[in-house]
Amino acid sequence: MVLVLTGPVHGGKTTYLGQACRRWSARGLSCVGFLSPAVTGADGPSGYDLVELPGPSRRPYLRRHGPAGAERTGPFTFVPAALERARAILRDPRPADLLIIDEVGPLELRGGGLWLALRDAVGRPQRTVLLVVRDTIADGLAAAIAPLVPVFFDIRDPEDLSLLDERLLITAEHGTS
Repeated sequence: MVLVLTGPVHGGKTTYLGQACRRWSARGLSCVGFLSPAVTGADGPSGYDLVELPGPSRRPYLRRHGPAGAERTGPFTFVPAALERARAILRDPRPADLLIIDEVGPLELRGGGLWLALRDAVGRPQRTVLLVVRDTIADGLAAAIAPLVPVFFDIRDPEDLSLLDERLLITAEHGTS
C-alpha cells in the first residue's frame, strides 16, 4: 500500500511526521525510513539533514554547496554518502509496519536521486510505504508509480490526518498492510 502525505513546501509535513512517528511507535507501529528536516543557518536555509528512523542518526543530506559532480536538485547538492545511505535504507528488506520516505521531489520524478531504490521499495508486496511530496508534484508522483494507486492525505486537512492515523494504527493492530 502506498500512502502519500502532501502539502506546500515548508508546510509542516516533516514536523508532523516526526511527532506522528513517536505517537505511532508508542501504539505499536514500527516505523523505518527517514525524515529530511530543513537546516537553517545565520544566512537562512542552508539545506536538509537525513534523520534515520527509528532514530537517532542524523547527517547532512542536501547542502547549498557540495562536491563537484555530486547530484543536484534545485539550489541544493546531495552529500554523496548521505544519498547512498538513503538509498540503502529504501533497499533494506527488514520488515516494518511502515517505511517513510521524506521526501520525493522533482529529481525523483525525472529518474534521479532516490528513484530506482524508491521504485523498488513501493513495489514490494505486503509493505506499507508513506511518501512525502509537495502538492505541486503529487499528480506527477501518482503517474510515476502507476499502476500502483496511492492514497493521498493533505497536511492542511485535519480530517485527512485523522484518517491517516486511523489507517496506520489499524495496520499495526492487525499486522497487515
